[in-house]
Amino acid sequence: MLRNVKKLTAFLLAALLCSSCGNNTPPVTHNSSSVSTAVTSVSEETTTAVITTLTAYETTTVTTVISETISSEETTTITEESVSETVTETSESETTVSETTTVTEAETTTEITTTTETTTAETEVISETSPPAAKLPPAEIKVSDVSSPGTLTEQTETALVDYSNASLGYISASYSGKSARAKLRIVCGDITCDHDLSVTGEMEYFPLMQGSGDYKIQIFEQLDGKLYSSALDLSVSVTITDEVGMYLYPNRYSMFDKNSACVVKASEVCAGQDDDIEKIAAIFGYVTDSITYDFDLAATVVSGYIPDPDKVLSRKTGICFDYASLFAAMARSQGIPARLVIGYAAPDIYHAWNEVYTEETGWITPELLLGRKGYNLVDATFYAGSDDKSAIAEYISDSGNYSAVYRY
Repeated sequence: MLRNVKKLTAFLLAALLCSSCGNNTPPVTHNSSSVSTAVTSVSEETTTAVITTLTAYETTTVTTVISETISSEETTTITEESVSETVTETSESETTVSETTTVTEAETTTEITTTTETTTAETEVISETSPPAAKLPPAEIKVSDVSSPGTLTEQTETALVDYSNASLGYISASYSGKSARAKLRIVCGDITCDHDLSVTGEMEYFPLMQGSGDYKIQIFEQLDGKLYSSALDLSVSVTITDEVGMYLYPNRYSMFDKNSACVVKASEVCAGQDDDIEKIAAIFGYVTDSITYDFDLAATVVSGYIPDPDKVLSRKTGICFDYASLFAAMARSQGIPARLVIGYAAPDIYHAWNEVYTEETGWITPELLLGRKGYNLVDATFYAGSDDKSAIAEYISDSGNYSAVYRY
């Protein structure tokens, strides 16, 4: 473990500038006397995480916007990278010029002869070289599609929740009203998770990250500024049949299908790999070698930012949320359960990373082995941004450096 924070920050380099990875904060209750009891008052508060990166020359402080909070009377919180040739003429006699020309021709002849001999030798060597090895076929794509069959739904004039696939670990929701903003809240036990919801009527998919249990699902629509009213309210008891397999499905934070560029890339990267551990190593290696940290986005990202794995792959740059989203999409498309985790990395960095599952190891939660043998806590952002891979691997492999809050 890297116990000295100054030493740690030197290793993290660009990676420490992880910015807003989600839009959730602890619940805050607030009563509003200016609206009826059916109206939820929204308190959009900003929490900042100050990340200090120490280098040999300067100290850089980055303020990260973490979340937006919505609070209500009855529940709480919605959170919201010449050729130029010089010809010299002489006034010497014709004899001198003739002699010069003769020498030049001789030298030229010698050079041509030498070149010809070298070319012949190189040709002989090339002719003895073996043909390139055949390209391995891409690995099989294993995408678990999401759907909204409509067999179990709750619907109002402006909002819809389809919980037909709740037993698979996810629900879908949409908002088609006239408000400029809408929110989806999923509550289970003492955990409240809030999400921005598209206002185009598009169906979006969200994981039931608390597993089996009793859920309260609500949709809120914006009235004005910080004020939201309830558009839908649903309570449902859920029994999830496979709480590992639920992390094979795409969702709002890591959306993909069998034709996605990131899915095709994953099949190429995993070509020739025999088991899940080897595939995880191949995907992790590709992501950390190919994606750079986007400092500009980190400095300007706003609450509610949603990553797009294909865009990250195309741009080859992103913040921690992007790294985690791309890794999750690529792993899931190879049939490997992968969780996108949002929480805190020591000392106090709001951050996103991944956890993976294999049949041999289960959710290998305390350690990450970077010897390409076994993975659990997969922090592509920190690993990609560090010049000292051994030191950052030590940091990542210490579970005490990470505190998960949400898993998508």
